Amino acid sequence: MLAVLISAITGCAPATIEEAHPVWPPPPAEARILHLKNVRSISDLAKPSAFDGFIQMLTGGRQLALLRPHDAAVWADRYLFVTDQEQQAVVVFNLKTAKASLITQVGGTFLVSPVGVAVCGEWIAVSDSALNRVYLLTPKGKLIKTIVKPEGFARPTGLAYDSATGLLYVVDTLANEVCVFNLSSGEMVRRFGSRGQGRGQFNFPTHVCVGPAGRIYVTDSLNFRVQVFDGQGNYLFHIGQLGDASGHLAVPKGVGVDSQGHIYVVDSYFSRIQIFNANGVFLLAIGEPGEDSGGFQVPAGLTIDSRNRIYVCDSYNERIQLLQFAGVPDDEIPSESP
Repeated sequence: MLAVLISAITGCAPATIEEAHPVWPPPPAEARILHLKNVRSISDLAKPSAFDGFIQMLTGGRQLALLRPHDAAVWADRYLFVTDQEQQAVVVFNLKTAKASLITQVGGTFLVSPVGVAVCGEWIAVSDSALNRVYLLTPKGKLIKTIVKPEGFARPTGLAYDSATGLLYVVDTLANEVCVFNLSSGEMVRRFGSRGQGRGQFNFPTHVCVGPAGRIYVTDSLNFRVQVFDGQGNYLFHIGQLGDASGHLAVPKGVGVDSQGHIYVVDSYFSRIQIFNANGVFLLAIGEPGEDSGGFQVPAGLTIDSRNRIYVCDSYNERIQLLQFAGVPDDEIPSESP
């Protein structure tokens, strides 16, 4: 008991079993992707003050933990926002105060199925696929405005914000299109996509991201591919096809692009992430089904921060796996044989 009291007062935690941190590709090849940590609660990201740790021990308080993370967004080194469908909330990890909180309602309406989240300057956007709403909020959950599609959303899911243009991209899954909004006015300025298998058509799209060159990457889940568009919504090329070989996709979900243009695609069915170069050429696959570090169970969303740290929502393992691209500028991930 004395040791626990001293640990709480001094902020020193008792010794724990060290977690394994796999790398990809495995040795003897030079590692390009590193596993940093598994994130289940704020203590995995930030250390609470000695006083907060002491009070938590005395009160028997339990830390707020992830249950079914679906999507994530990072605000510099201050906040990590995670949509959690099991908790019907957005989990807010405050990295400055080492505290966590829940956004469970917006403007008096309780969230039902929060799916997408994106940082939009000083605000965050959140989509609720059951309420068919997209909200613009402060980090504490205060409603700024509701983003309105003229005829109404069918099922809004993935979100992405382009800070260079001030545009918010919203995937409307059941409408098989991407809607583009001027965030300042809330006006929908254009849309692209329709139901089908052709270029620029979708079959239940789910996730979206904006790359460093302003390209738009849309996960076309049931067409088993990621489609790439320019900033005006014009089709450029696509990545993947149905199959289980390297470079093929089964149920693609989260998508992200690092500062070097590498494209990361979550394949939820095969519980792995595949990495492609800027032209869509397959480079490397990471992960496999499992519960250990580097193993995934039905992963969903993915986001990449300004330091090329990769946050993967490992949904059924109730955690986010934090990875790191270890390359240097103009470095290329070595290709893996198909």
